Amino acid sequence: MHNRRFMNVLLILFLSASNSTPIFASASVVPKLSDSIQRSAIQPSVTINGINFSFQDELPTLIEGKTFVPTQLFEHPDIQADISKFIDNPYPHVFISHFNGALSIYPDKNDYMFSDYDEDIEDSDVWINWKSPTPYLSGSDIMVPLRAIAERIGISVDWDVTTRTAIITTDDDFRAELESPEEWEDWLGMKPIEMDDPSGEAITEQELTEFAILSGLPVLDSRIIDKYTAVLLHIEEEDGVESLTLKYVDRLKNGSLDWSMDLGMGDDGDDVQVKRSGQLVSVGMFDQGLKKQFSHFEVSYKVHDKKVTHTFDIAGKQGMFFDIPEEVTSGEITFFGKNGYTFETYFW
Repeated sequence: MHNRRFMNVLLILFLSASNSTPIFASASVVPKLSDSIQRSAIQPSVTINGINFSFQDELPTLIEGKTFVPTQLFEHPDIQADISKFIDNPYPHVFISHFNGALSIYPDKNDYMFSDYDEDIEDSDVWINWKSPTPYLSGSDIMVPLRAIAERIGISVDWDVTTRTAIITTDDDFRAELESPEEWEDWLGMKPIEMDDPSGEAITEQELTEFAILSGLPVLDSRIIDKYTAVLLHIEEEDGVESLTLKYVDRLKNGSLDWSMDLGMGDDGDDVQVKRSGQLVSVGMFDQGLKKQFSHFEVSYKVHDKKVTHTFDIAGKQGMFFDIPEEVTSGEITFFGKNGYTFETYFW
């Protein structure tokens, strides 16, 4: 069931995470100061199938009579929605993926996209108006209207006005689709730790090396990008064609390391490939390049209209990473081989 539920949204996740432009024309409705005062003064509670839900970080709140909750609530084992948050993205958003469909939610936007997983529906992606105050960023999560999301994925919500409690109830048909609590806990443990979560252990160089060895992956170079993410440089061969590949590794919530995604590189030629990913530039040499016996390469680019040149020794390596300043838009690389042979290429 997990495969069907979550593979349906993988393409959407990849495009959104990598896209630097919004997929909508913003119509923001930012919560007013009076909303903040109301949120601090009125604190509702939430029960799920008769059990009070204990919020860890962000707390539920009432806005114009609507109960707002952090999206993390929907990971509860009685609901089992997969939450993918992109809070540090230039356009923060969250995906709530469930066996009944997926919601793409942006803070301060008047509507959200719902992707229906019913195979009989021809056009499964629709934009739906909230008809209520809009979701908003709060700490490390996005606060969303509880009833609108719960009912969209097939959950009943009632309101006890006396105790100010939102009562979530799932029926037998809904529960029949769920994994066991143990299976769901294992599934959550296999998710990457979020960047703003301080509780995890940072990836170490030794741990990354051991992971690559156990995976049987020939690694040309490695780099720890942040506390929970690293990348390995690798040359893959398929049908006799070699290609330079970045293989990303994440720290999971269960403490282990695992692959997150591969980023394939385009072809510069038979000698080498050079590609940029953010401030990281990767260089890889294929069989033809190795035969040229490259000894070093020079990197040239401009920073504030001033030309900068760096020289890197290859020293028998088949591939390596090097860093460039964030403001650099493009650059040139020249490789120097035996008998005066040179190879020039570019990155951008």
